[in-house]
Amino acid sequence: MNQEINQIPNKPAKKKLNIMPILTILAIIYFGFLLYQAVYVNYHTNKKIEEYSSSLAQNNDEQENLKHLIAYYQTETFQELEARKKLGLKMPGEKVVKVDVPEANKTPEPKKTISKEQSQQSNPELWSEFLFGQ
Repeated sequence: MNQEINQIPNKPAKKKLNIMPILTILAIIYFGFLLYQAVYVNYHTNKKIEEYSSSLAQNNDEQENLKHLIAYYQTETFQELEARKKLGLKMPGEKVVKVDVPEANKTPEPKKTISKEQSQQSNPELWSEFLFGQ
């Protein structure tokens, strides 16, 4: 019986598919994709942060300018100038002189029109007419 078992022809062994290199490559691709996504999101987040920071700085500058304008509008100098301009007021003891300046009357000069007779003449004929007064 021992001999019978040994006499059975050996079947060639099936090669097992080695999955480890394929899994390793897939894992590397997946982690590369995750890394790319993280870098992409981080880049756009930093851009938005820069935009908001510059917008905030601009708004702070605008706020400072408005504070300075409010401080100027509350001064007596501004109030006096506005009272003079808009209300026509004057300081006590001050004399106001009004000077009327006539506006320049600019009327456009009328354009010279060419008669139909002149438009039909040739250029040398027009020149001879101009030079010799014919």
